[in-house]
Amino acid sequence: MLRFLAVALVCAMSVYANETDESVRKSVPVSSATHLRLNTELGSINVQPGAGKSVDVEVHFRGDPPSRREFDRMLHDFSLRVTQQGSEISVDAAFLHGWEPLLSFLIDLPFSGHPICHNWRCLTYSSWLRETEFRISVPQQFSADVSTLGGGISVVRLKGEVTARTSGGWLRFDGIEGAVNGATSGGGITITGARGRSFVRTSGGPIHVSDSDGDVDASTSGGPIAIDGVSGSVRARTSGGWIDARDIAGAIDASTSGGPVTASLRSQPQHECRLYTSGGNISLSLASNVHVNLDASTSGGWVSTDFDVPYRGEKPHNELRAPINGGGPVLYLHTSGGWINVHRAG
Repeated sequence: MLRFLAVALVCAMSVYANETDESVRKSVPVSSATHLRLNTELGSINVQPGAGKSVDVEVHFRGDPPSRREFDRMLHDFSLRVTQQGSEISVDAAFLHGWEPLLSFLIDLPFSGHPICHNWRCLTYSSWLRETEFRISVPQQFSADVSTLGGGISVVRLKGEVTARTSGGWLRFDGIEGAVNGATSGGGITITGARGRSFVRTSGGPIHVSDSDGDVDASTSGGPIAIDGVSGSVRARTSGGWIDARDIAGAIDASTSGGPVTASLRSQPQHECRLYTSGGNISLSLASNVHVNLDASTSGGWVSTDFDVPYRGEKPHNELRAPINGGGPVLYLHTSGGWINVHRAG
């Protein structure tokens, strides 16, 4: 009999050791609303256009609970409200009673994963909850303001302004027809096919922007910046990587403390351009009809160009100040640790 009970207990434990997933759903029809707001304590966020005139919210949970009863307890503790007030749809989601003081949590529930904690409290389900994802569909003509303390954010194909903030993940924007504002403390940022101004910040990852119809302002404290195909001006700042800004139609203002700078201007800038690095080379490609006043200098190499400019003294130079194609806006280039080359595109 005891042997039978032991076998039954082992079988029960193996059942509940399996991965468990389930979703909580809410939906509201859209009348005059044009804006989504979501602020959550945990989880990733995915926003995309839906087929109907409604806002549909699905919160998907996945984990390895010790029992089905424990998983159901978590679902019962989770509160999801989707409401409309004026032009705004608000999504309010939170665990009501599953938090306990940080010290008690670490003593009572030791485990090898990553605890979900903030404000000196931790979620008791952290020991087995592996994934929380907000899957939200809205009308395409919609703006969004979303934030999370614990995951990545993806917003795609909306016609409206998008603001996204996360304390622990990546940001991805694809096909946004409106201004993009993004900030993360722990991941990379990707923008593709934006049709409006982009303003993004990260403290710990790379930034990649491509095919953008608007100005771009991007900065990171810990990674490279790659920008390709921008019809507006570009401002790029990084403290720990290279900058590659190619096929830019407007002015460029790029600065890095930790790598080379590569850039190309496909048309005439209307304002001053500045490229600076304290730890690498500068390579700049200009369309043949671009006219600027070159102001280039290096403390650790030489300056060269294949444009017809008046040289003074012997080549190579560590400084070169001269008009290109008759002169125009200032093109300021400086590096403390490499060479500078300005050449014709193609």
